[in-house]
Amino acid sequence: MNLYALIVFHHVARNGSVTRAADELRISQPAVTMHVRKLSAELGFPLLAPKGRGILLTEAGERVAEHAARLFALQQDIMSDLEHYRTGRKGVLRIAATSLPAHFLLPDWLAAFRLEYPAIEVNMMTHNAHEVIQRLLYYKADLAFIGGGGELVPGLARQLAFQDELWFIVAASHPYAGLTVTLAAMMQERFVLREAGSAVHARLLALCKVNSVQPPAAAVVVNGIHETVASVAAGLGAAYVSSLEAEMAVNRGEVARVIVPDTTLPNPVVLVTRDHDPLPPAAKAFAERVLMRGKSH
Repeated sequence: MNLYALIVFHHVARNGSVTRAADELRISQPAVTMHVRKLSAELGFPLLAPKGRGILLTEAGERVAEHAARLFALQQDIMSDLEHYRTGRKGVLRIAATSLPAHFLLPDWLAAFRLEYPAIEVNMMTHNAHEVIQRLLYYKADLAFIGGGGELVPGLARQLAFQDELWFIVAASHPYAGLTVTLAAMMQERFVLREAGSAVHARLLALCKVNSVQPPAAAVVVNGIHETVASVAAGLGAAYVSSLEAEMAVNRGEVARVIVPDTTLPNPVVLVTRDHDPLPPAAKAFAERVLMRGKSH
């Protein structure tokens, strides 16, 4: 069945006029008449009967007009839905993130975004840096946020979304609490370490290698940022963490910072996307707002 002919017939039936239907559709009157005749022939029933200068729907025409009206409404719904999708007003935003941005940055960013785009469905997955990259590469996520910058991966583009610092912390009762010590001395402590694949763990190992210092022994290995700070507060060991993770616990007196000269490293949080791959509209809108927010800071 010619669906466009049904739309043409809908305009004729609604207006009761071939002329007005032609004006609405911006096609010629003969073209309108041709479409209606072909539809009538295809269905095997006359759809219109002459009525002076106007038209009259036959019984079959009335029935077809009801279906055509629903088709026209569906067409309008499709166009409206796709326009909302195109502008990012509707759709699904799929984010893969490491623990730092997932816990300390993205909740506020997404809350602000949802005020402007309330119809967007948000799916956020938290993994280590390696798994986040894999989800992006295999199209299981549209955007990735990685604390510590992550590794350079061919085919992926990175942009700075936020930056803080990496701190050494110990329990508030530790002898080093609030003091300045050397990196060699700090590495003699047992550490609460993040799991292999963690960006912060990789940064700590790189710091030791650059300074020709033996990496610290593990007191315990955890796979969560809250577990890290809680383990340090309980006295299980020292840790190397983002200032975002530690600042509130430091302010509450649960843990303390240790100053290690020449080791205060910036800790970038990067937005990672597939290079040369257009973002879905919702992801594009969110990424633009995050990057604009980063520039203002």
